[in-house]
Amino acid sequence: MIEFNRSFHLTEVIEIEFLQEIQDRFSEATGQAAIVVDYQGKTLTRHSNYTRFCNELRKDPEMCRICEKSDAHGGIEAVRLQHPYIYRCHMGLVEVIVPIMVNGQYLGGIMTGQVLVEEEALEKLEQIIKPKINIEDNKELSEMYSLVKRVSLQKVQASAMLLFTIANYIAEKGAVNIVKQQLNEKSLKLMEEMKVRADLENLLKETELKLLHSQINPHFIFNTLNTISHQALLEGATKTQEIICVFAELLRSTLRNMGKIFTLREELNYIRNYLFIKEKHLRDRLTIIMDIDEACLNNEIPVFTLQPLVENALIHGIEPKEEGGTLTIKAKQENSFIRLSVIDTGVGMPKDTVDELIRLKSQYYKHIKPKGVGLSNVISRLQHHYGSKFKWNIKSAPDKGTEITLFLPKRQTKVVD
Repeated sequence: MIEFNRSFHLTEVIEIEFLQEIQDRFSEATGQAAIVVDYQGKTLTRHSNYTRFCNELRKDPEMCRICEKSDAHGGIEAVRLQHPYIYRCHMGLVEVIVPIMVNGQYLGGIMTGQVLVEEEALEKLEQIIKPKINIEDNKELSEMYSLVKRVSLQKVQASAMLLFTIANYIAEKGAVNIVKQQLNEKSLKLMEEMKVRADLENLLKETELKLLHSQINPHFIFNTLNTISHQALLEGATKTQEIICVFAELLRSTLRNMGKIFTLREELNYIRNYLFIKEKHLRDRLTIIMDIDEACLNNEIPVFTLQPLVENALIHGIEPKEEGGTLTIKAKQENSFIRLSVIDTGVGMPKDTVDELIRLKSQYYKHIKPKGVGLSNVISRLQHHYGSKFKWNIKSAPDKGTEITLFLPKRQTKVVD
């Protein structure tokens, strides 16, 4: 059995159009007037089969006020009884309030009736408010009153119970469907969170494995690079020897800092070495601009936060462009965050790739890894590291370039004199 731990509005559990359909069909079948109101007494549907007498009476503001007062009292009684309440209005017509309930909560009601019953039965019904006028003094009203439909009290009771049973069954089913939908959404969210956790655990295992592989005999790698560097120097290839030395420093930094926390200063030093190599390759096709607020340099960030973005900007943005382009790296303080931007004037990204990356902001799509874009891995690591405090943006247009901005919480490293 489903337990309800929330409140509902009548329009949540039953569509207004469906309520109108039930009301109209009921009114046609019984000849009784009907209208649906919410828990505040506000009408939700159009009147069905209202009598000429009631319509005419309500044109008078004072009479309309008394009618509404009578209706309100009937509604209170129906809520108290949690059952259809049959009574006489101030003009003596029989009316019924059919409450619509879900788990004891009053959502609204169906007001029906505007009929007359046999005289002996009429006397048994409570008249909430006494009449303020004598209709016999008003010939037109008196004639309209004489046209009011007459039915047996038993029929009024039976039709009220039928309406009560149908309306409350539909409302209960609607509420159950809402709760089931919410439970399904929670289950889906839980499954997504479990998937994200599993992906992160797999990523951690893969990273650890890569770390182990990278540490296999690093002395052999550096000895080999040293040999190549000396050979280049002997052959007079000083530029080649310089590139090899910078590459060795890059590799040494990579092996030494896998999985650690960098300062922004260290990350930028690493990037400068990387860009030194790329400048040799791209020659005059690459312009580099570094706009760095020195107040940000001691801020701690996960290792390789910017490097993959810089690499993407060069390989996928600037290199494919015949005339090359400009790479700009910015770092600014903004309140409790540092704002890091990597901007290129390269070929830009297709709209579908940008849309797929933007979907990473959603809890339900954080496990998605767009193919060929290192940004997704950076975003996943930063989301895992900073949680909801991490924010990011991407702007890209074909032939215009790409701008990626990261907002990281400020975490300063203590500087030792």
